[in-house]
Amino acid sequence: MSDTHVLLAWVGAVLSLLLSVIAFFLKLLIQDYRQIRDQFLVLKEAVIRLESKWQGLKSRLGKF
Repeated sequence: MSDTHVLLAWVGAVLSLLLSVIAFFLKLLIQDYRQIRDQFLVLKEAVIRLESKWQGLKSRLGKF
């Protein structure tokens, strides 16, 4: 094999490795985004419940 073929093979191997690493971290990023979105929805529901309880407490305390 000529030196050009060897060089091209090494370049291809390095590019393949880099693309695999990028794909791996992109997958992790997408998974983290989905987890954060789900946790945000749970937090949003909790805030809505707390706001309604707070309104109830305010109305009860306003009667005194």
